[in-house]
Amino acid sequence: MVLAGILYSQDDRPFEINVVPRYVDEKKIVVNIQLTNLTNKPLDYLEGFLVERSTSRKILSEKRLVLTAGYEPSLAKGFSSTKSYAYDVGKGKPNTYEFVISKLKFNGEDKIFTWHPKAGYIRVD
Repeated sequence: MVLAGILYSQDDRPFEINVVPRYVDEKKIVVNIQLTNLTNKPLDYLEGFLVERSTSRKILSEKRLVLTAGYEPSLAKGFSSTKSYAYDVGKGKPNTYEFVISKLKFNGEDKIFTWHPKAGYIRVD
């Protein structure tokens, strides 16, 4: 079985996002999300959603994950943050997983942004 992940190239994007699902045993899949900061600004806070989709691209679930919290050291350029989430293995073809950024805050700024691969940064607060 092949499980799909998302990899955004670092050529024109401020983040490199790797989503790697792995079978732990016959009953569990652990999905690892690794985000690398490629901007020149340290990140104080970054959260998003891990989206689980069926093979027909129907959304099955969304899990909120905080990759970098304000009480942790800032995520400087070139550094990564990693989180994992476990799913039960379903019957049939394997599902796909994608990480979508919902909020981010840069060190020393009060503005909160979201980020989209096509639209870029969008200020939300």
